[in-house]
Amino acid sequence: MVDINKKLSELLGKVDEKMLQKKINTAIDMLKNGDLDELSRKLNKMDKNELIEKINEFDESKLKEFNLNKDEIRQKITDADLSKLSQMLGEHGDEIVEKLKGILEKN
Repeated sequence: MVDINKKLSELLGKVDEKMLQKKINTAIDMLKNGDLDELSRKLNKMDKNELIEKINEFDESKLKEFNLNKDEIRQKITDADLSKLSQMLGEHGDEIVEKLKGILEKN
């Protein structure tokens, strides 16, 4: 079985939970405050197929493990933000955003 922690660490650049929270908040701020060029450059460096695989491996236990609060994240981002994100991601953008929405849905 593939070690999910290892894959997640690779995806997130071997960050701990505080760094993960900081990276998520930074990305949300960049999306909301119009620093779209920088965010777009970072997103374009990512392998979208690999990103989809990583998102598929993410579940409630991972959210808890990294101390991520779905309600907090949902309060910070809007559908317009997710639409911008989808456009910046380009190929597979809609699919990735739908997967993110699925993770953030209320249970």
